[in-house]
Amino acid sequence: MLIVSIVLAFFWKTAVELKIDPIVVISANLILFAFSVVNIYFQSRNIHNPNPNAVIRGVMAGMFLKLFGLAAAAVIYLFAAGAGRSVNALFVSMGLYILYTWLEVRISLQLNPKK
Repeated sequence: MLIVSIVLAFFWKTAVELKIDPIVVISANLILFAFSVVNIYFQSRNIHNPNPNAVIRGVMAGMFLKLFGLAAAAVIYLFAAGAGRSVNALFVSMGLYILYTWLEVRISLQLNPKK
């Protein structure tokens, strides 16, 4: 989360020139970070479940909740922003979704003890 914010701070003017609204990207970053923290917390509790499929179900459920949360935020943004919306910022947010999902899966796999 911090890395994205620092990159946007340094390249704020460039992002605006590329028609990427930095506020939208930072907001999406915060939403994704909050979802990821909650999902990793639940995954750490789910690790000790004797059913090995519980971890996979938890990762998949977290991924879908994050996807629907970001999709709802994108729809709300598109309706609220009207003509001044930044579609490029939504594409950057989708890239952040992929990055956060990848990181979350990596962390979940590292939390899971080898059997």
